Amino acid sequence: MGNSMWIAMGIAAAMGVIAAVMTAKYCMIRKCLKQAEQELTEIMQEPGENRFLLAACPSREAERLFVQINAYIQLQQRERINWQQQERQLREQIENISHDLRTPLTAILGYLELVDRRKLSGEDREALAVVERKSRYLQRLIGDFYDLSRLERADIRLELKPVELTRLIRETVLAYYPELTERHLEVELMLPDTAVMILGDRGAVERILQNMLQNALRYARSTFGIRVNDSRQTEMAASEKNAAEVRSGAKEILGAGQQNMIGGEYGICIDFFNDTDRLTQSDIPHLFERFYTADSARPSGSTGLGLTISRLLAEAMDGQAAAMLSEQNELHITFSFRPGE
Repeated sequence: MGNSMWIAMGIAAAMGVIAAVMTAKYCMIRKCLKQAEQELTEIMQEPGENRFLLAACPSREAERLFVQINAYIQLQQRERINWQQQERQLREQIENISHDLRTPLTAILGYLELVDRRKLSGEDREALAVVERKSRYLQRLIGDFYDLSRLERADIRLELKPVELTRLIRETVLAYYPELTERHLEVELMLPDTAVMILGDRGAVERILQNMLQNALRYARSTFGIRVNDSRQTEMAASEKNAAEVRSGAKEILGAGQQNMIGGEYGICIDFFNDTDRLTQSDIPHLFERFYTADSARPSGSTGLGLTISRLLAEAMDGQAAAMLSEQNELHITFSFRPGE
């Protein structure tokens, strides 16, 4: 009887030791997995750091898993490096090709200007006009490719200083007025009474405005408008609403996800809006992608680069760009900038 008791006590003690060891091992494995999870999260947030899992684990199975994860991370890093190299080479090739094409094309346009149209027949003048129009379209296309490659390489240095936004909008819209009239577009400008200054590069801001007007000429169905919201202003000239109503309406249009672009950190928001029957909600996430060519969004005649260049220019000026499609099929493309004063 005494021996049985000692055996039972020995077994109980052994079981206790085993349980304590297993508990300690479990705690160590759990701690190891939590550390690995944290490391993996940091690796995913900063893929360019070329980091690997360093967590040590008492479990052989977990160690083998970490080895496989590190092998996959290394494979992904190689793919990323290869992709970056290919992207860099593609940008350089686009820039070189664009640069090589600009010189002869400029010469062609120069010779076209020298042609005495008075000595040509009506048919010849019409043909010459077609050649000149196509040549200038090719010139804009080459310019878009060149600018895109430079912007994506961050090779363009913009001089940021106060730019009077409202005047620039009026001047740009006025320059496009004949084309807007020809397209029978109803134009609405909702601009503050007083000047609105943003921090930016005048040429870059003007390029964004031109791109947005060209975008409206291609895709707007019957209406096109520009709304400028300055969180510091209290009056809106064209809308006959006070600033609170305008901000409320803009927030309702843009949705909760874009409310940070109405005033707030940036202070100034430009909303370009037009009705459309060529876009669906599935197009919106891709509108700022380069060479986006969805049939519903990019009919023949569009390079698919205007919105991409506009977004990159806005970001180069420490701004933001966003797009959304309302339930009434009204496209809103917004750009937010910091005040210039």
